[in-house]
Amino acid sequence: MYDGEAEMVKVRIADGDIGVMADHQPIVSTVGIRDVQVVKEGDEREVFAVSDGFFKVSENLVQILVEEATSANDIDADAAENDVEEADRELSELSGGDDEEEAGRRREELQRRRSIGENMARVARRYGE
Repeated sequence: MYDGEAEMVKVRIADGDIGVMADHQPIVSTVGIRDVQVVKEGDEREVFAVSDGFFKVSENLVQILVEEATSANDIDADAAENDVEEADRELSELSGGDDEEEAGRRREELQRRRSIGENMARVARRYGE
């Protein structure tokens, strides 16, 4: 989603929020469902809503590998909130049934979808145009 220079990259990793600037110590971690802020020269920012994934810093390069990343300016907050409502509805209709393992996987998938939708709506409302 972003490939360029930055003064700082702010992201939530497994241990909490982190801001990475030039010459940061190498680190590898996981990324939570949250926002990533790329702070450029002059305090200009690009903000992205991201799903969970991986985070790596080495040799002045920040890599964030996630399945989903959307610029705050490209998110439709109402559509994201509708996704949350749809996931809630599907969760409430989910029954254990005969295959509890399959129901558990489906529940986790819906909860993840709900979390991503909530994050997208939050990021759009806070940082979008």
